[in-house]
Amino acid sequence: MSIITDQSELRKLCEEIDSSGRCAMDLEFIPERTFEPVLCLVQVATDHAAHIVDPLALPDLTMLWERICNPHVLVVLHAANQDLDLVYGLSGLVPQNIFDTQIGAGFGGFGYPIGYGKLLSQLLGVTIAKTESFTDWLGRPLTHSQIEYALEDVCHLLPMYDKLCVILKEQGRLSWAEEECKRYVLAEKYQRDRSNDYLRIKGASGLNRRGLAVLQSLSDWRNKEAVRTNKPAKSILADNSLVEISRRPPQNISDIQRIRGIRPDQIRTFGNLMLKAVEKGMLIPEAELPSWPSSRIPPKREVLLADYMFAILKVIAYNADIATELVCTRDDLQALVRAHREDALTTSPLPLLQGWRRDMAGEKLIKLLDGAPFTVAIDNNADPPIQLGI
Repeated sequence: MSIITDQSELRKLCEEIDSSGRCAMDLEFIPERTFEPVLCLVQVATDHAAHIVDPLALPDLTMLWERICNPHVLVVLHAANQDLDLVYGLSGLVPQNIFDTQIGAGFGGFGYPIGYGKLLSQLLGVTIAKTESFTDWLGRPLTHSQIEYALEDVCHLLPMYDKLCVILKEQGRLSWAEEECKRYVLAEKYQRDRSNDYLRIKGASGLNRRGLAVLQSLSDWRNKEAVRTNKPAKSILADNSLVEISRRPPQNISDIQRIRGIRPDQIRTFGNLMLKAVEKGMLIPEAELPSWPSSRIPPKREVLLADYMFAILKVIAYNADIATELVCTRDDLQALVRAHREDALTTSPLPLLQGWRRDMAGEKLIKLLDGAPFTVAIDNNADPPIQLGI
């Protein structure tokens, strides 16, 4: 098997994808060395063969990304989130026809989230070695072991998809899995808003409003510097250093030098830029200072009802052989209780009130909140051992 390194070979692969009308894809990338992940390898499988594309030798993959984001081409991945984020970042194209075998497995009773190797073993009885899990994919030439590992990660995906489709059709849940995979076709999923990054910095909650303003300014500066140099943001300046500067805003370089944890080379390179960012935060008018989002503590009544419904939801999901994690979270259930109390169910955007989630669990939970009678029958010798009557 040859590794694709030029446009003519890539064009043949794209023609193969067009002929099949579907493909499987996996990416190997390194996320920790740069601001944006570095794409090291693209593995693509069609109904005819599996291929490796080398993006280091062939950086222009436009024609491939156009197939991956073509609504007429089904693209199968496992745990697709990071891979598709990277595709969007490199191409600006939004995927259109995606099936995530990890999501499909959750609907098929295999658990969620489930790893690729475990699902492959359960579905097809194939065991793969994970000897190259932490390999350096930027090294060239690729070793025989690296090539085998990369191909194993993609060559089984289409057979896995076919097997999952059979199982999900028998269960009447294929449309549910396909509906859930539509989250990958929403453009807003890929358009990250970094304006509130500063609120995710550990220690930010301990700052007053002026300190938050300085932290926001410093965080914005650090992000821009990370983009400019293509380095991880924390390699520019650590989170705890940002918080300490925000807590005791420096007025000159000497003040920065007294802050523990900031290296002399960072002060030489970024000292004046830090001071400008601090000054910007200090100049924000009092009325415009940011404030920490108020964490509304739900009433004990809502918490109790949500906990009660979560136990019921686990039984519903178990009986349906669907991973509870795919249905909703405890926070979603608290929001459902709140929306019911405020008579806002018809306008609530909660996923639990939409599509397959409403059909499977949402309607039952609403009936409970409406006061419908509820029975529980337990039989340790039966499967499922708990039967609900709602």
